Amino acid sequence: MVETLYQLTIDSKNDTEAIEKVLKAFKPKIKKTLQQTNFKNRDDLEQELQFKLVNIVKTYDVEQIDGFWGFYERENNRMKQSLNREEVRK
Repeated sequence: MVETLYQLTIDSKNDTEAIEKVLKAFKPKIKKTLQQTNFKNRDDLEQELQFKLVNIVKTYDVEQIDGFWGFYERENNRMKQSLNREEVRK
């Protein structure tokens, strides 16, 4: 059974195996990104990134995800505010 990141995020609230699966899924991206850093700092940075990822997954509230129209409304309002700020500057 293939588990989605969404389902793993829900399960990670009380399942350490789900957290391990999330870390495993992100490991290639973390390793690739670390290639851009100094070799001697990579181990520490990898641990920090893993710690941050675990923290984000554990605290992420999947119930607060906007549907399409909620997302559209929020982005539309953000764009309007940005345009209004630009007009004020002129």
